[in-house]
Amino acid sequence: MTDFDLGDPAPDADEESDESDPDESAETATTDPPAPEPEPEPDSDPGDPDISREEPDRDPTETGPAFPYSEVRQNPLYARDETWTEFEDKLDMELTPDLRKEGIRDDELREIHDIVLEIAIDNLDEFPERLKEKRQESR
Repeated sequence: MTDFDLGDPAPDADEESDESDPDESAETATTDPPAPEPEPEPDSDPGDPDISREEPDRDPTETGPAFPYSEVRQNPLYARDETWTEFEDKLDMELTPDLRKEGIRDDELREIHDIVLEIAIDNLDEFPERLKEKRQESR
């Protein structure tokens, strides 16, 4: 049995209780509805447009992800394990430090993947030759 009062009678509610038991009197004292939460202080209201939680010198368009997750279309990309590992290592060891130097701390993987695809689109002319090279390497 838990100490939470969910509004339903406890399974042993029909049993006679010993009113001198201090545990039960403490239990009944906790069945009162909880007090309402205090209203937030006027200066801490997150909905107050006059209060800026951002650094004042930063442009709001430069903060947060470039697009919301709701705009994401997930499709699998198939690559060899060694290619994924190299990609992730480059992101972690080279791209992330560069982003931090630029003051970008809230980058999202969906943004990186979107940029990777944009770069691929811009360089599609390289694909046929790279594909031939990869096939020759695997023989």
